[in-house]
Amino acid sequence: MNQTTQMHQISEHLPEYEHSFSPYYCDGPTEILRRLGLIQFTIAGNKLAGRCRNYLQNHGLPIDYQGKNGPYDLVLTCSDLFLPKNIRDNRIVLVQEGITDPESSVFHLVKRLRFLPLWLAGTSTTGLSDAYRAFCVASEGYRDFFIRKACAPRRSSSREYPISMTAGDIAATTSPIDTTCWRARRR
Repeated sequence: MNQTTQMHQISEHLPEYEHSFSPYYCDGPTEILRRLGLIQFTIAGNKLAGRCRNYLQNHGLPIDYQGKNGPYDLVLTCSDLFLPKNIRDNRIVLVQEGITDPESSVFHLVKRLRFLPLWLAGTSTTGLSDAYRAFCVASEGYRDFFIRKACAPRRSSSREYPISMTAGDIAATTSPIDTTCWRARRR
């Protein structure tokens, strides 16, 4: 729920965009695993996606499950562990959701064998997709933490507006914002 409420909060700070929200979803072989209930421990599992959907409905927020009404001008997300094909060509801004899982042996395996899905290692692999235009983190300390994990820092600032940043930027923000997947279309 933290991700969902954080995405909702971010949307309130971007009134120039038309918002559309979606619980996390996947495609291809991972979607088959989801349907079989084998990824319930992830944010794309039925239980957590259901909680997200309930929150969105209870708050009257527009839902576009699986981003079927896209493409979108901008995709904000707090996780790059699941990046379905239909959002990969959009501008993606990744926002740190919170603390990450410890770097276990699975983290090191996934980091080394890049064909393995990031979600296998939980949130410890946040940022490793390098698919985002900008990665907004909570502090300079977290910025350094994610750079150490191998998130590419091409430029960084704690004051820049992340949407105008160039590909791969990591910026420390002082805003108390985080995420679940919401999509925005400029009005």
